[in-house]
Amino acid sequence: MSRVSRHVMERAGTLLGILGLFVVGFLTSLDVWTVVIAPLFIRVQFLQGVLSVGAFSVVIAAIGLLLVRDVWRDDAADARVRSGPLVQAIVPAYRDADVVDASVTSLLENDYDPLRIVIAVEPDDERTRERAAQLAETYEPVEVLVNDAPGSKATAINNAVEWSPADHFVVFDADERASPAFVSTAMDELLGETDVFQGRRVPRPTGPVETLAYCERVVVQAGYLIGDMVGFTHCQSSATGFTREAIEAVGGYADVLTEDIYFSHQCYQADLTVAQNRRCTSSMEAPHTIGDLWGQRKRWRIGHVQVSHLRAREALTGRPTLADLVTVGRAIGAVLAGGALLVLTAHVLFLMIVDPSSVIIPFAAVFTMIGGVWLRDLRAGRIDRPSWTVVLAPLVFLGHGVLTVKAVLEYVLTWDGEWYQVTKTGA
Repeated sequence: MSRVSRHVMERAGTLLGILGLFVVGFLTSLDVWTVVIAPLFIRVQFLQGVLSVGAFSVVIAAIGLLLVRDVWRDDAADARVRSGPLVQAIVPAYRDADVVDASVTSLLENDYDPLRIVIAVEPDDERTRERAAQLAETYEPVEVLVNDAPGSKATAINNAVEWSPADHFVVFDADERASPAFVSTAMDELLGETDVFQGRRVPRPTGPVETLAYCERVVVQAGYLIGDMVGFTHCQSSATGFTREAIEAVGGYADVLTEDIYFSHQCYQADLTVAQNRRCTSSMEAPHTIGDLWGQRKRWRIGHVQVSHLRAREALTGRPTLADLVTVGRAIGAVLAGGALLVLTAHVLFLMIVDPSSVIIPFAAVFTMIGGVWLRDLRAGRIDRPSWTVVLAPLVFLGHGVLTVKAVLEYVLTWDGEWYQVTKTGA
């Protein structure tokens, strides 16, 4: 099949898939559920749309409450270790000459000693190499490492781990501003029973598009709490700490599109202890255009699909274990949930037409969750007041569903390994 034919199939399939899920949603909204309590002669009927939107409201309210409570806990009570064994901070950087100062200078402000920072650059990125060299000349703890297996963030991190004499590591993206207490908080965990430590990351909402990016991250981070309930703690490849023993136990970061998502599965498979502290918050640059927001989030969704494929294939090559069932279920469930959001969106639209007041509760649950987290970050000085686009936050669920259908079909039909990089300005 020609490339053009596959692209036509992918786009037609995406459109039909989205429309099909909407049709299913509208049709199932009309289904009637009847509850009969015979002894009391009570007979109550509900529309399916009302039940599904009601259930969604309960879930959002519950995980939103948990997330807001977690981020509002007093971070001054978190135990910290301010000195001890050498910690190696790794900053993978590619086309990041304009932003790499953010992570390096914020890491230098961390209250831990000894801490050394290596900027892992790519051989074909002269501007970033030059800026990294300038930072190394200015700050004694900073060094530069040219990735001798270029092409991915995963190999840059793995090579830096192999190169470093340290046994404890933290990793940050070039555009991140690390929490001043990140390293000391992470080390308190890593010197105990913890193998991997994960902080929270939020986009800096400096404008209308950036505000949507922030809202989307709050929704996704709330969703991670569902995985926490079955012991599957999400960990990443940024705002992340780990021991050498842990990274060797999983064979390093995998060279896949979303190495951070796969890393979570690797850690669960290896039975590593992952600690997450949502009060230890760093900020990252948000996409500045709708095109960048779409491109970045689509890359992440394609990465989810790829991880689902890889984990299912790996589990089927041998005798599946309980850990396989959990991780495969977690991966595939995340993809199916995206499609289900389109059905749910149709239910919401149906109720808005029939009885607009019936959607007040789910909208209130979403805005309360985002507002509670936003207020905490605002109070901490990490972000400013939201743009007017915060009122569009519920569209995050629709966008997530559309992206999921698009990502599945692109992965199957047209994706050939490329990845999308957003434009970063240092904002």
